[in-house]
Amino acid sequence: MQNGNQVKSTPLVTVVIPCFNQGDFIEECINSVLNQSYQSIEIICVDDASTDNSRERIRKYTELPNFKFIANSHNLGVCASRNNAIHEANGLYILPLDGDDTIEPTYIDEAVSVISSNEDIGIVYCKARFFGGINRNWDLPDFNLDDFLFDNCIFCSALFRKSDFLKVGGYKPYMVYGLEDYELWMSFIELGLKPYRIDRILFNYRRKHQMSRTDKLVSSSKLRDMKKEIITHHLQLYLNNESFVKYITELCPRYPKYIEKLLNENLKKTKKIKKYKKLLLVSYFIFGCLLAVMCFLLKNTNC
Repeated sequence: MQNGNQVKSTPLVTVVIPCFNQGDFIEECINSVLNQSYQSIEIICVDDASTDNSRERIRKYTELPNFKFIANSHNLGVCASRNNAIHEANGLYILPLDGDDTIEPTYIDEAVSVISSNEDIGIVYCKARFFGGINRNWDLPDFNLDDFLFDNCIFCSALFRKSDFLKVGGYKPYMVYGLEDYELWMSFIELGLKPYRIDRILFNYRRKHQMSRTDKLVSSSKLRDMKKEIITHHLQLYLNNESFVKYITELCPRYPKYIEKLLNENLKKTKKIKKYKKLLLVSYFIFGCLLAVMCFLLKNTNC
């Protein structure tokens, strides 16, 4: 056991690794966590009813201290698997890591150093690269809220506080087709927390020759559904953003007065809208905004 001073200086980090039919890669993933320079780590690995040899490969690690193995009796999906693991986590901080990805030896050490010394920072990530079938740096743009509202630039393997995760309700069950990490970052930002990117490549995202889960989502109409869920559940964040409001105003020139009314209501913490006529007007506007934004967000796909 560590004494109190050690716990304070090296808070426990729980790395949550969901795995579904990633037996060929899961050991490389787990080993990258075991090889971290940061030593105060707990690993919770969740096998989501794999049909390959994933469980056998994971069981090799169950004798290690601070290693927990959860075997789902049936496939629950990544949101539920991560949520269940994080609720069992003892760590002050959480780092999700998919079962086919890896992290560099100093990632957790550097991420903890940032988040533990900055209360206003709630998401710590880094530069990244692709490996596997595709090998190159991942050209992710710098975080900017104006752009982030339209496109995610933070991958799922970022460090955050467990307390913040519980405060926002974790990964949402309505994000059934993906983008659950994007929605989570939105929730953290609504708490007033800031993202921070370490200026070094410390995360390796495996890109096989076949399409990833995100690729499949982007190429389908399900992306529209997930984007709609994000906008619907974080509408106030969008409406408080000047760039977004300007875009909508220019896109919908017929609605400037309605936008002004809606913003006034929003800035007053949405004082109760006068009964049905105003509510209907706002509902029509929101519906129009959602349609317009969906088309904008999906401009590279069929809208």
